[in-house]
Amino acid sequence: MSRPVVSEDEETVVVKIAKDMAELGVGSVVVTSGGEPPAAAKPAGIVTERDIVLKVLRRDKRASEVRAREIMSSPLVTVAPEASVEEACDLALAKGVKRLPVVENGVLVGLVSVRNILTRKPEFVKRFYPEVRVLASGWTLDRLERSLSECEVLLAAGDEESIKKYRAGLKEVCDELSRLVCTYTDDKELGEIFASVKRLWHEHETETGAGGEGGEEREEQRRRLEAELRKFRHTTFWRKQQATSSLASGIFSFHDYRHTGGGGRELRLPFKRSR
Repeated sequence: MSRPVVSEDEETVVVKIAKDMAELGVGSVVVTSGGEPPAAAKPAGIVTERDIVLKVLRRDKRASEVRAREIMSSPLVTVAPEASVEEACDLALAKGVKRLPVVENGVLVGLVSVRNILTRKPEFVKRFYPEVRVLASGWTLDRLERSLSECEVLLAAGDEESIKKYRAGLKEVCDELSRLVCTYTDDKELGEIFASVKRLWHEHETETGAGGEGGEEREEQRRRLEAELRKFRHTTFWRKQQATSSLASGIFSFHDYRHTGGGGRELRLPFKRSR
């Protein structure tokens, strides 16, 4: 949750609310009532920028004459501080709101927004914005790419203990990729990575069960693992690069390693992916 929360008394005029929003850089304020003393005030509603535009400006009302209680959304949909991110997400969707004041024993202690939720659970973006394609981030893949790199080192070592650790590490990566593929269902490239790692795992299991794992078989698998790692690193690198450039530009769209730049010009990779 975000805190402290900006609040306004229900009798506050909209022009003051708008000024406070602009000065504090917020898009909403929680409206309180019964504020005598102020500490006893109870959250009663919420006023957003959208409320001001639709309920005041669009109706050609004077912002200096309209009070918060006249345009606030009420009753207030609140959440407890102990609620899980999943519960907050489900509540926001069920009630059709994007901000949930956090209330503890009747006291306003914070505010959970869709942004707060997606910061912790980016895979939930599909729930709020069904039309958006969601791809696993470069930082998510980076952790798995490091684990797969460790597997390559263990396989190259070749001794019995290293091979045992290699098998366990490869299985962990495979399982984690399986979970990610279920989460990021639009991510075709992630699906291809998972399919490749899964093939390596199954082939290793078959060779082991058949009494294989000889030097030639192990070297062949190491070469294949190295080839998959190159693709994995390529994917991870470009997703990180695009995420960084998106943060800098304020544009957060992500379309498989190519996107449309200014003037309709399509930007592509400077070189082909190795297959």
